[in-house]
Amino acid sequence: MTVQDLGRLRPAPAIRSTMTGAALAAIVSAALFAIVMVVFDRADYLQSVDASWGVTTGHPVWKTFQGRVLAPYFIKAMALGSPAYYVAAHMAFQFIAVALAAFLLWRLGRKIGGNEQSGVFALALFVMSFIALLRPPCLYSWDFVDLIVFTLFIDFVLSNRPLSWFIGLFAVATFNRDSANFIALWLMAEPVLRALRHRLKDGVMPALDGRRMLAGLACIAAGLIIAELLRRNLLVEEMAPKYFPDNPVVAGHRYNFVLPINIEYLRHSLFSPTALMVLSFLAVTVWLGAASARRDPERGLPLFAVELALIAATLAFGIVYEPRIFVPLIPFLVACAVQMRTAATTSGRISSASSIA
Repeated sequence: MTVQDLGRLRPAPAIRSTMTGAALAAIVSAALFAIVMVVFDRADYLQSVDASWGVTTGHPVWKTFQGRVLAPYFIKAMALGSPAYYVAAHMAFQFIAVALAAFLLWRLGRKIGGNEQSGVFALALFVMSFIALLRPPCLYSWDFVDLIVFTLFIDFVLSNRPLSWFIGLFAVATFNRDSANFIALWLMAEPVLRALRHRLKDGVMPALDGRRMLAGLACIAAGLIIAELLRRNLLVEEMAPKYFPDNPVVAGHRYNFVLPINIEYLRHSLFSPTALMVLSFLAVTVWLGAASARRDPERGLPLFAVELALIAATLAFGIVYEPRIFVPLIPFLVACAVQMRTAATTSGRISSASSIA
């Protein structure tokens, strides 16, 4: 075999890069799995597994969980329908889902930055953010899927994918969690913000993309109907009143407005590690989103609007002392951080070239 033959056997640079990203994603997933096992004791982890299993039997912790069927039923299929294998299947699902999310974030970072160093930077930010939002006993199977969904969503936006891609992503994501509605919100908000931007720039209000806005409205309506049908047809009993009889959150509602509870918690626990971590994470995410929107208003501004809406909804309907509720924001933070790093690097190179000239 000649040297030329050996060269032909070597994978192409693009394939080598993809293999590198996949290997790094697997390593990251294994490391994060080990960290979760350290942070969560056995009882805490099993509580999260039980919450997922409860969705498949019609006994969710909270009524709103019953609409989150994608991950729990996928895990049940992996366990061959047996509760005896569900814990092992949940652990395998966690590893696979986090590895896939890590690979997609690495690929997104590489796409934005144009090199593998940007992909590694994106992975590092993902790891730090994920660890920052870990707090036992809550980390649910649908949280891992949210990472995948919103990474794909941002990738689609930055790649200018056609409408059908977003509808397809929503169609899958709506069975995972109500957060899919923010994809539909982007479909409605993006044409409006684009038209307003042109109105301010040119003084002429262009026609709105009614097809995209109508698709977004239809997706939201379909998502709400699907979630309600899942709850009505699958729910047997909400378990929260038995598990948490003294919980301030009132059971029995489709959604629980908990903003007053969150404000009270932050007022009394502002300097606790959890509160400081959550507020710092949100502050960095908002700052990076705003900076990205200023730099690339065409794509960044609608994404920033969705990010702010997601934060507002999470604060209104999610419990702050469960930081995992902010996991869907990780892809926004990572994408914006890579964009700003790339812009700063490019600006630095231009300044250096100008000074040399």
